[in-house]
Amino acid sequence: MKRLCIAIVTVISGCGPSYGGQDVKTPDQLVDDQDQMEQADQAKKKAKGGEDLSYSNEETDAEKKREFDRKQVDLELKRATRSAESCPGVVAEEEKKEHPRGETKVSIHFQEDGTVRDISIPSPFDGTPIGDCVKRAYKAVIVPPYNGGEQIVDWDVSLKDAPKTADKKGKKK
Repeated sequence: MKRLCIAIVTVISGCGPSYGGQDVKTPDQLVDDQDQMEQADQAKKKAKGGEDLSYSNEETDAEKKREFDRKQVDLELKRATRSAESCPGVVAEEEKKEHPRGETKVSIHFQEDGTVRDISIPSPFDGTPIGDCVKRAYKAVIVPPYNGGEQIVDWDVSLKDAPKTADKKGKKK
């Protein structure tokens, strides 16, 4: 009797309920299902009496991100400026003659993908080792992509020699 019960339980548990319709859907069936769902959604909208109010005239986060982000540009240009302002000390060995130092304004041309297309630095720095160093510093700037065409940012930079420091004995280096 015990064996008969075990055999019956084994047969019953092995033969569970049948779940029909588990075939893989073809692409056409998937498209049909999506169409039916879309039609059902549109019917619900009409029944409610109008448009979906979840859409509004306010800008979405994605649209805001597509604007030229001045705060991020300022942050990135400040970082590049620290590098650019070290150029007089870095290229001093390359300069055989005295080159001008001082304050200048650099124009950075940004493309919509967030990269720098062009940098212009005015005379007397243009074409000098210091000017080339400054251009390299700003060329590395990358900002978030945006819409609205090329943006030009004018940025002040100080190209002065670093102050000479005194060593422990008080002699200038």
